[in-house]
Amino acid sequence: MSESINYSKKLIIFTILYNLVEGIFALYFGLEGNSTSLLSFGLDSIIEIFASVIAIWGISSTNEKVHTQAEKLIAYSFLVLIIFILVKSTYDLLNTNKPETSFYGILIAIISILVEGPLGYKKLKLGRELNNSVIIAEAKETLFCLNLSILVIIGVGVNYLFGLWYFDPIAALFMIPWLFKEFREHIS
Repeated sequence: MSESINYSKKLIIFTILYNLVEGIFALYFGLEGNSTSLLSFGLDSIIEIFASVIAIWGISSTNEKVHTQAEKLIAYSFLVLIIFILVKSTYDLLNTNKPETSFYGILIAIISILVEGPLGYKKLKLGRELNNSVIIAEAKETLFCLNLSILVIIGVGVNYLFGLWYFDPIAALFMIPWLFKEFREHIS
């Protein structure tokens, strides 16, 4: 059992390092191009780092109360992203705040799919094998990044290929139902 926990910790540490790099690039290109999808993606990378740090704290303890607190903190990270997406997307759509096109944004999202998809599913499998709600919650945060990558490709890609700028903030808004579902699942 402790070998599986140690392996989970190693996967989570890799998640932190990967998201640090991904987040820097996504935030840089998101700010440079005023892309709601890319900024949300970069913010999600920061939230994922937070969730991973909380998960290491949670799985390092045998106290069930610590597990519950860790899972709730991860759940609240979903809520933070919901608020950001609502505010930024609404502002952009109401004020015709057009994002620039971004080839690099598409590239970052493709790399994320290739890295975080297998990583998230591996952590989810371990969390279920260990019946550990903290690892499961952290894995779902990683898998959300996979879903977010697909929406970034759609939003940023349609803008890049066809110049339809509003696809960027609208793609970000499509993230909210899934985020809210995860928030409610892990807060109770």
